[in-house]
Amino acid sequence: MSGDDPRKRRSRELAERLAMPEGLRAARLSPHPLAPSPIPSPQPGEGEGPKGRRAPEPISIWQPQMLEDSLAFVRPEPSPLGDHHAATRVLRPKRAELPLRVCFFGESVAAGYLYAPHLTPAGVLERQLRAVGGADNFEVIDLARTNETLPSLAATVRSALQIQPDMLVLFVGNNWNLLETPEVSPYAPSVRARQRYAEALRKSGLLGPVWLAADELRRSAEATLGFIADIARTIGIPVIVVIPEVNLVDWETRQPLTWFPGDAAARWYALYDRTQALLDGGAFAEAASVAREMLDLDGGTCSTSWRLLARARLGEGDLDEARRACLAEIDASAYATLGFLSAPQATTAARDLLKEAARRPGVFSVDLRQVFAEHTGSALPDRRLFLDYCHLTAEGIHVAMAAVAAEVLNLSGMREQDVAWPELLPRLPAPDLAPEVEATARLGAAIHTAHRMLPVGPKRPILEYWLEAALDASPGIEATMLDLLAVRAAPCPAVLTAEQQRNLDSPYRLTLQHGWRWDHLDADLLQAIVEVLERRGRPAREELTRHLLAHHALREDGTELAHPAFYHWEPLERFYPEVMSFEDLAQRATYRSPWPVSSFCLICDGERDLELDLTARLSRTGPVHLSIDGEDVGTAEVGERWTRAVLRVDRRLLRPGLNRLALRWPEPPPRGEEALQQAIERLELGIAADLHPVFGEVFSLIARPC
Repeated sequence: MSGDDPRKRRSRELAERLAMPEGLRAARLSPHPLAPSPIPSPQPGEGEGPKGRRAPEPISIWQPQMLEDSLAFVRPEPSPLGDHHAATRVLRPKRAELPLRVCFFGESVAAGYLYAPHLTPAGVLERQLRAVGGADNFEVIDLARTNETLPSLAATVRSALQIQPDMLVLFVGNNWNLLETPEVSPYAPSVRARQRYAEALRKSGLLGPVWLAADELRRSAEATLGFIADIARTIGIPVIVVIPEVNLVDWETRQPLTWFPGDAAARWYALYDRTQALLDGGAFAEAASVAREMLDLDGGTCSTSWRLLARARLGEGDLDEARRACLAEIDASAYATLGFLSAPQATTAARDLLKEAARRPGVFSVDLRQVFAEHTGSALPDRRLFLDYCHLTAEGIHVAMAAVAAEVLNLSGMREQDVAWPELLPRLPAPDLAPEVEATARLGAAIHTAHRMLPVGPKRPILEYWLEAALDASPGIEATMLDLLAVRAAPCPAVLTAEQQRNLDSPYRLTLQHGWRWDHLDADLLQAIVEVLERRGRPAREELTRHLLAHHALREDGTELAHPAFYHWEPLERFYPEVMSFEDLAQRATYRSPWPVSSFCLICDGERDLELDLTARLSRTGPVHLSIDGEDVGTAEVGERWTRAVLRVDRRLLRPGLNRLALRWPEPPPRGEEALQQAIERLELGIAADLHPVFGEVFSLIARPC
């Protein structure tokens, strides 16, 4: 590197600081004016601290208090099921120049989601730095938290100045596609927000709100990252921005189509079914051609079309085109036009904003897309490095932090020559991970995937992969899987079950991050667990059936399958505000389907015929086809007003335990322009509106033995 390279300059500055005389080092460790003053909090009535300086402030959830006659920041005890913050109990202001203090900030990926608190990126980074840079020379303070947002990130960085960091690491960007522009939505509770959305929609079509959200994100991200860079430059410390990569191969994002002119919606869904059939039959080239027809219809705005194209290209072995389709899929999952709840993933826009931030003086970057591609030899990252959509495996954490460690070392002033992360990686200690922790994270990956992924292909294979991987890591986790069957089938919340209490004392403890608490039966996950355990010689199917029939067999007077969501086979196949239960949005009294097929869990003993009592309505009169486990059981003619239909199901079509009852709705009417215009008019009045066709609406779906 040239002598005026900013990294070299920064290294020299840090080296000179470490060589300061004792008095100058003490001056460096005194608090900066930008930071709250590290003095005891004023007593009631005292107001500000001495000489008008502010009293200490909390650092995220760490509260200032005096411990052993010195200031400390103490976090509350987490609940037995954990919380969203790092586990370090006490933070203290720095008292000596060494060790060099790296403060680590970020979202759930940075927090070590599914491994924490046993394994976290901050902990791995500290271990790596100490192994190659000296045990007494480095420490890493973990301030990452799940669901981090830009405003709270800025506040946490500022308050962290109270503990005198020497370097900042920011590992953010995955949350921005979902959490940073909540008001750019047709469902936003604010009347003015809905009207602004309508203005953008009327002016620029469906891309108008997407562009509006992108502008708002840019302003917010630039303000936050600029604020952090200014603080760091003022106090003379570097910032390392970690640019995320995401799982391109394994994570799929199925979204319904928004309204398009005429009968485009009906044609698009017909092409969807055709593409699926071609993929199932291995006709990948033809499937790619049909997926392209879908993209022509939706203008590339729907992630589903891109994922179908990606699957076809992967089947053909065209990895470059598959990668491009995968990236386009992520970028098409814009919050402003979501139908189904999506998953956090760094988009191209988020990555570009982080790259722009790294052009500021004193800000450096580690791009995990480049790092992972070099490490694996593939530009298509998959489950080797990712547990789900963006959370890293132990290997992924190890490699990512090796790249960060190299950057920290090169900026530290402690090395004569720069080191590249590939040279560093073989010298670094592997993550210190108990088999039980690895197994729990892999089981968590299966649970999380079951809850958060709506694939265009089958979900069961990837669920079974993670379950098998969990058993491979530690066979003892079988008992936890069996407990999970019992908990999901229990007639009460998980936290009230005996299995929950047993799990708290288990080496495979499941916490909030693993999806232990959920409000539906989890049919796909239950079936995957049964399949995996049966292959290993454990008769789990009978055990699950026994649990289900004991607590959820059809009542003699009938069981309601539509409300609440417990019996929904795939709860995410609803408009996402109806999944999330926002406090400031009224809940729907009916089940609405933005997808051509709706599925429900039907639990019965298989010994008697059943009666299905359906009350539903459509946007126009048409037939609703009902099936159980793929076998036709009849058709109900449903109209625009609430219509009741009763069908009898022969017991020979039923099996004891879990059955999948599906309703296939008729295609939407050919009125795309009219529907979109009505949505705009509602939004202009401040009323929530749907941008997607509603295939059908269920007031009641009762199953009873007869």
